[in-house]
Amino acid sequence: MPLVDHQPVSSNSVTELASDHRSSLNQPIYLRLRLALSLNLRRQVFIAICDDVRLRDRFAAKLQADLETSPLNFGVEELKPKHTTNGKADVPKLVTLNLSLSNPNLLEQIHHWRSTNSRRIKSAFDPITSFQIIGIEQLTRQPVHLQRDFLNSLQTLAHQFATVDFNLVLWVSRPWCRSILQSVPEFWQCHTGVFEFEGDPTPVGEVKQTPQIIHPSTVRRASSAVTQPPVVSFQPLLTPTKSQADLDLTHLVLAAVEQKISATEASSPREVEHSSEPLRILQHLEALHLEQAPAAALSAAYQQLGDCYRERLEQDNSSAESLTIAIRAYEQVLRLLEPDSSELPDLLNDIGNLYWMLSRQVDQLPNLEKAIKAYQFALSKIDPETRSQTYAMIQNNLGSVYSDRAYREDPVENLQRAIEAYQNALMVRSAADDSSRYAATQNNLGTAFWNLAQHKTPILNLQSAIGAYIEALHHYDSEQEPFHYAMIQNNLGTAYWNLSQCPRSHDPSEQLNATPEDFLMLAIGAYRIALIYRTLESAPAANAATQNNLGTAYWHLANLSSTHYDDRSGYLRSAIAAYQAALAAAHSLAEVGAPPLTFDVWAAHNNLGSAYHQLATDDRASLEAKTRSHYLEASLSHHVQAVQGWQEKPDFCQSAMAHLVQTVRTLRDRQGIQGQTLAFSKIPAPLIPTVMKQL
Repeated sequence: MPLVDHQPVSSNSVTELASDHRSSLNQPIYLRLRLALSLNLRRQVFIAICDDVRLRDRFAAKLQADLETSPLNFGVEELKPKHTTNGKADVPKLVTLNLSLSNPNLLEQIHHWRSTNSRRIKSAFDPITSFQIIGIEQLTRQPVHLQRDFLNSLQTLAHQFATVDFNLVLWVSRPWCRSILQSVPEFWQCHTGVFEFEGDPTPVGEVKQTPQIIHPSTVRRASSAVTQPPVVSFQPLLTPTKSQADLDLTHLVLAAVEQKISATEASSPREVEHSSEPLRILQHLEALHLEQAPAAALSAAYQQLGDCYRERLEQDNSSAESLTIAIRAYEQVLRLLEPDSSELPDLLNDIGNLYWMLSRQVDQLPNLEKAIKAYQFALSKIDPETRSQTYAMIQNNLGSVYSDRAYREDPVENLQRAIEAYQNALMVRSAADDSSRYAATQNNLGTAFWNLAQHKTPILNLQSAIGAYIEALHHYDSEQEPFHYAMIQNNLGTAYWNLSQCPRSHDPSEQLNATPEDFLMLAIGAYRIALIYRTLESAPAANAATQNNLGTAYWHLANLSSTHYDDRSGYLRSAIAAYQAALAAAHSLAEVGAPPLTFDVWAAHNNLGSAYHQLATDDRASLEAKTRSHYLEASLSHHVQAVQGWQEKPDFCQSAMAHLVQTVRTLRDRQGIQGQTLAFSKIPAPLIPTVMKQL
């Protein structure tokens, strides 16, 4: 039932809350609100708008006090039982709740109060308890997801409105009133009346004795001793041309700026100015909406906002927040462009790239799907003959996203689509036009074939991968681009190593014209070339990975049945040297807190232990007893480290334990009880019972 807009007749005088001209305006508004709550009706929702936080707090406190003593009962007071305690009513007529910022779910907060304040009077004549909510303006300084939690609770309340048995007074500022109107129209339709009080917004520098309350339209940081230039304030407006997407984007930008400024204890003037740039763009957008500017002007402003956040991605490590804002801004540009605009393909490519970057942080598959759709839409808007470079770029990016998706679902299907996209790119991307990008796409194609070989037809796919890697190497200058050149040499070595492990096929199309030894020698050659550029000083992580690969290739070469005895010992020593170099690099990286390596360090320890054991037990080698004992002790040490490192991988741990027991047994067999004692002295105490049981 909407309220009639006239001043009620009341015998109660209203205390003047302000001495200026606004008091005469606010008094009748306050009286109408108090009268509405005194009617004792159910399911009333009142929106009280007040930008002045101090004035709001005084009105709220007076409203609660007045309702407890109000004679406006319309006959209910005479009928209800007189249950009181110490002269006060048992059931409060109005409860003031300060919105919880950690969990701004309005319904949960009301239900919690009612469950912890059970009513002692159960009469049907009890007055309806009303709740007034303050502190909503503080949500502006909270993350976007908490703001959405509050708005979602209003939406839930609207859906459950027919079952509620309380009244609600929502104290909001004007910007939050507009946000509720735009974001939760279902709740807005439930309101009974709006009461708009006059008052200035709370000043930026004003500090209250109670916790600070920041007006939503004001962006600032915590006070410090350093005087800062003022940050441009911004109030989102509702105009007929603005959509929900516009409002969501505005909230995202405001929350991002608030958090950035609040998180900096002493922002420099440059940092504050940097934070103000998005606000100035928003203000410009608001002006354009109010003027009902043409689509081209709005598109340019949204493009500027998207570019602003895209440029910041490197500065804040591609934060999900900046990525999301850039995407939303570019999507607004997309809605405003003409369907045949020449800018569409590039814009869609940017959106696809941003979704791909976002997939690395949150909602992997959904964001990869969005990236794929953006790229596919871009390809439908482009002629590969007239815009070959753009077409090749988008096809290459599409292949990369399909390759990423292959790690998460349907690997064969997604890798085949990635290969198709890379091949489409290479149809129009020639080495003569852009050798660097041509080589990069060939490398991507080779890696897609290599991954597909792990799932089907390994020989054919590995041969295709090798062909793509060799083609890429032809177009990389090792002096100009040493790290890219070394990366592809490492990839080529791995493809050769994989071929050496493939079982012989009876399919004529998968016949190999070389032996496993040939492929291992080719792998070793590629790895050694890569290590010329992947040095420990220039690229320690890459150096460690390639050294580990080199050690594995030498170890397998030493263990081929076709390898001559005279060569086996040399291959094992080369494997040991490579593994030691890989582990030394890994150890130095771990000391400085570097990111995890791309290979299993514990596998390197286990393989190194096996290589030492093989050298020690080669009876045809002319080794002194002291040297053999040293090799066995080294083998024992590395197997122990593998067992300890693989505690979370039972199968691997069991394999390493078997090698450990074998080494202990060898020491016992060759050196007797003295050798066994030596072995147990080097094994951690928790492992000894397991070793003794297996011995």
